[in-house]
Amino acid sequence: MNEDEFARALLAHERREWQNPERILAEIGVKPGITVADLACGPGFFTVPMARIVGRVYAVDSSKTMLEYLRSNLKRSGIDQTVVEIIESDVTNSNVPSQSSDIVLFANIFHALRNRKEFLKEVKRISKNSGFAIDIDWKKAEDDLGPPLEIRLSEDRAREIFADNGFDVVRTIDVGPYHYGIICNSR
Repeated sequence: MNEDEFARALLAHERREWQNPERILAEIGVKPGITVADLACGPGFFTVPMARIVGRVYAVDSSKTMLEYLRSNLKRSGIDQTVVEIIESDVTNSNVPSQSSDIVLFANIFHALRNRKEFLKEVKRISKNSGFAIDIDWKKAEDDLGPPLEIRLSEDRAREIFADNGFDVVRTIDVGPYHYGIICNSR
């Protein structure tokens, strides 16, 4: 699957049937006036609905193609371009201002990161002291969707990695049948 096909798959109507971004954002506490960093934002599955709610979104992705889709989706949605700052960058060096984000969201990427320790250092750097990190990722279970089973992280393994890197799990959230959702804060 090339990047164009992947971007379209990430935005597919069928995905909304099993993963409702508005419901998930409400459950994690996305509300007016806060700042959110969406790391590996892709074409904007979470970014666009967030931008309708919050004061500021930093949308970070290393893919030019994904960011082109995001720009198009923001424009089509009539979102004020000053609400979303689009940053083309690697998520381990995001260029998001230090201590700027109330929430740092990363969906469907934690399992695939090469250097989770560096990534979590970056999450801490850009989070406000009272901020939260939200990991939404594929359950380690056989199904027809998502990445191969052997590269997925179980929820327990993800929790261990967070704990080893100075994060406490605050709670888990329901993010659909194929994913788990973990809300953490840093120590």
